[in-house]
Amino acid sequence: MKNIVYVESECFIGVTKEGLKFSNIKTKEKKYLTFDDIGMLVFDNRKCFLSERVIEYCVTNHIGILFCDRSHSPLEMIETVYNQDRRYMRLRKQLSLTSKVKKRIWRKIVIEKIENQARCLELNNVDEEAVSLVRSVTNTIVDGDEHNGEAVAAKNYFKALFGKTFKRGRTKDIQNASLNYGYAIIRSEIRRLLVMKGFEPSFGIHHKSTVNPYNLADDVIEPYRPFVDNYIVKNVLLNDSEFDGQVRKSLIKILLEKCV
Repeated sequence: MKNIVYVESECFIGVTKEGLKFSNIKTKEKKYLTFDDIGMLVFDNRKCFLSERVIEYCVTNHIGILFCDRSHSPLEMIETVYNQDRRYMRLRKQLSLTSKVKKRIWRKIVIEKIENQARCLELNNVDEEAVSLVRSVTNTIVDGDEHNGEAVAAKNYFKALFGKTFKRGRTKDIQNASLNYGYAIIRSEIRRLLVMKGFEPSFGIHHKSTVNPYNLADDVIEPYRPFVDNYIVKNVLLNDSEFDGQVRKSLIKILLEKCV
């Protein structure tokens, strides 16, 4: 398993013969990692300095580079079409999908998401009645989810997982802050992999925003959201009461978890 390197200190990043050198600006401490050991670089300090060679070597070695904003939220992932010899063929197939096929795919995505939500509740010992209530929504999902069963399931699911007083959208409580951060991390990795595999991320299956360049990533992430939810319940909420640097570090590690 490759490492996710979380950079929170001011430092210079340079290239050596075998990998990267991290030089702490304040302490002068130096650390070295080979390219084979690095899966992703996460920069959570606005005073990090890296050369063009670092980006070049990361791209050619398929190492993800993720930048965070001043509030420490994932902001941008460097993506590349490097070494994509079949990108045109894949793009043609992607754009040729009919509306009917897209609606069928979206139905499968929503059903899988709801099934995973029910499984998440089971893993956290939620009572069977609540689990059955969420899972039963899968029987009502039609092509395109025209009746918005996804929202119905989500309402029951979040109350069962986080309590009846929980409301999705409150940004200051640790539950919502952790969810938003965890989803953003997974979304960034999905975006990177979609581009690396030759897909055009702005052309979605269900999401169609003209101002969103990553509609496809917002489609693909849906079945993985319960995976993030379960990770947060097991690894964050049991140990922390505030959304701080330690929580962010813990959530970065979600990319190392197995999802089966």
